[in-house]
Amino acid sequence: MTTVEFLYRCPTENITSALTLKPDKIIFIGKDKLQNEDIYTDFIASKSPKTVTDFIYTDTNDFKGLINTLSRIIETEGDVIFDLTGGEDLLLAAIGVVLERYKSRQNIAIQRFDIPENKLLLWKNNSLEEKTSGAGITVEEQISLHGGMILENGEDEIILNDKSAEVIDLLWEVFKTDRHYNSNVKLLQRAMKLDTDELDLFVKIDLIDFKKYEPNPQSLEWLTEFLNSLKTAGLISFLRMTSREMEFSFSSYAAKKLLGKEGNVLEMKVFKTAKQLKNKNGGPYYTDALRSVTIDWDGIIGDTKNEIDCILMKNLVPVFISCKCGDIEEVELYKLDAVARRFGGKFAKKVLVSTHYGKDPLATAHFRRRAADMEVTLLENVHLLNEEEFAAAIKKLP
Repeated sequence: MTTVEFLYRCPTENITSALTLKPDKIIFIGKDKLQNEDIYTDFIASKSPKTVTDFIYTDTNDFKGLINTLSRIIETEGDVIFDLTGGEDLLLAAIGVVLERYKSRQNIAIQRFDIPENKLLLWKNNSLEEKTSGAGITVEEQISLHGGMILENGEDEIILNDKSAEVIDLLWEVFKTDRHYNSNVKLLQRAMKLDTDELDLFVKIDLIDFKKYEPNPQSLEWLTEFLNSLKTAGLISFLRMTSREMEFSFSSYAAKKLLGKEGNVLEMKVFKTAKQLKNKNGGPYYTDALRSVTIDWDGIIGDTKNEIDCILMKNLVPVFISCKCGDIEEVELYKLDAVARRFGGKFAKKVLVSTHYGKDPLATAHFRRRAADMEVTLLENVHLLNEEEFAAAIKKLP
């Protein structure tokens, strides 16, 4: 069986037959020679190793020429399926003429993939077959198809398992009730730079040094209060303070890493929730997910790169998420939009998850209008949501 793909702007539309049919041969037809043919051939080889690829470049404004090209394919190939998921207008018009010309043939079919709904429509011999497709790609494949490369992600920092998931939930409860959480985490991190102990989870601080570097007389009071709240939550297992020293121990490596940066807890809460969601059959709702993803824009290390907090895949639909738990500048919308457009294509969803914007009512209204103009979904005040509401909000994103 041979499938014909009409090359278009969105790479996702160009590879659907490789995912759904695994044919003997795929013929790509387009206007300009691809600079990155190897991206398509490598991807297809990984999904369907026995599939042969062929590229035909032609004048897509030459209607008669397109009809002749498509007719030649029918005459020389065996069973042929034309994929209409993407393609330029004249190509789609030409296939209509060709199908009418060869309507008596039984070995021709056309298909269209509804990517947002994950449905495959196949027309053959005047009958329509509609079914749910199992097609899906990983976050890494999504980025690669758009010419980028993932340099690193957050898997090496905090591995999500049952134990770390519990720690995330414990710290999330602290985060939800502490109005000064960001400032407290920054203060904790500054204090930990004075650690005189070499043990991973144990921290020992000379308070004379602390007061020297933290001249505000309330700093020690704030730090002590924050550490007590962490101890009550079970995130610190030991806490002792004398007139000269402060000692404490994190309850786990995950707790220490989560408290390494003020935004970690929100990012991990979003990531954990997305990973735990199930579809109606009990399988993963999101077919892939990565967090703290650093993307190189063209695969050449050292050039332009961006970091995105979370990227989720719902089959072939990518969701790009930025997590902010403090004041947000409008430029963050543009950063999110630029990365999602470059590596997500036409089906990408853009989401900003936040607690507050740190703006007055007028500026907030402007921020919301700008987000709407850029088709960025805003999940606001997520710290006020209960577990069910939070999970439902993450599930509604694609």
